[in-house]
Amino acid sequence: MTMKTIISALLLSLILVSARAQEQNAGMLSGDALARIQQMELEGKIYLYLDSLIAENYNKHLVQNKKIGGIDGYRIRIFSDNGMGAKDSQKRVRARFLSLFPEIPTYNRYEGSYYKIYVGDFRTKRDALKVMEMISKRFQDAFIVEYHILIDE
Repeated sequence: MTMKTIISALLLSLILVSARAQEQNAGMLSGDALARIQQMELEGKIYLYLDSLIAENYNKHLVQNKKIGGIDGYRIRIFSDNGMGAKDSQKRVRARFLSLFPEIPTYNRYEGSYYKIYVGDFRTKRDALKVMEMISKRFQDAFIVEYHILIDE
């Protein structure tokens, strides 16, 4: 492997990671970063030197993610109750959360007789911990859970 190939692979990796982080911050989990980079190359904005095996493996990764319908990641559970009025409490807690953190997506769930609220779409636990630090001041019972995040959720 030549030094040029290694540098190209590292550059592509950094671009892909950066693109994924930007997508997550915008609340989007779908999209083909490589296709966007290649489009920028066609527009003359960048020059891309890419080994065909990297592109092939990247495309295999995209196909696999589409088959499973999402990615493994993390969410924060801020509410869980199954008592009388739990559904109404769920609505109130969600409204309060959205008024405090409108940029963070929320998900109401009914699982095994419990009404629950999950927030965020985090690829890494570290990202979830950053948001958890902000949220836990207002929602003391919040905690991080592993979650399979669906793309079209």
